[in-house]
Amino acid sequence: MGPISRNNVTTRDLVNLPGSHYADPAFSWLTTIGVTDIEFLRSTKLGSRYTNNIFVGDINNGNLYYFELNKTRTGLRFGYNSDYDDNGDAMLSDFVADDKAEISTITFGKGFGGITDIKTGPDGFLYILSYFNGCIYRIVPNNS
Repeated sequence: MGPISRNNVTTRDLVNLPGSHYADPAFSWLTTIGVTDIEFLRSTKLGSRYTNNIFVGDINNGNLYYFELNKTRTGLRFGYNSDYDDNGDAMLSDFVADDKAEISTITFGKGFGGITDIKTGPDGFLYILSYFNGCIYRIVPNNS
């Protein structure tokens, strides 16, 4: 449901067990994508930038998303490279992908046909299991 500030609910409307507290999600999409798996790449095979950072797959669009963790590894980091809007503001600073432009800044790959699993393989490369395409993809660096 995304940040509570974007919904017509308050924390009083949520189930609260003794000792519990509400926290907004670390990240959300305005339009549901159907997150199916999250993988921390445990390898340097794709380059040091990707090592120990997050890949996320979705079932609805068959996209693979990439997220960098902040330096303390307690949240996500945005505003790197050219991820700024026309006003010079860091895109995704609200931690919600609101439109295609914002989604494109986190999209690592497309066309996987409904991702159901992501794993770091024994060879150190990233493997994607596709439900709709019925195959396994191996992600390797582009050496051209």
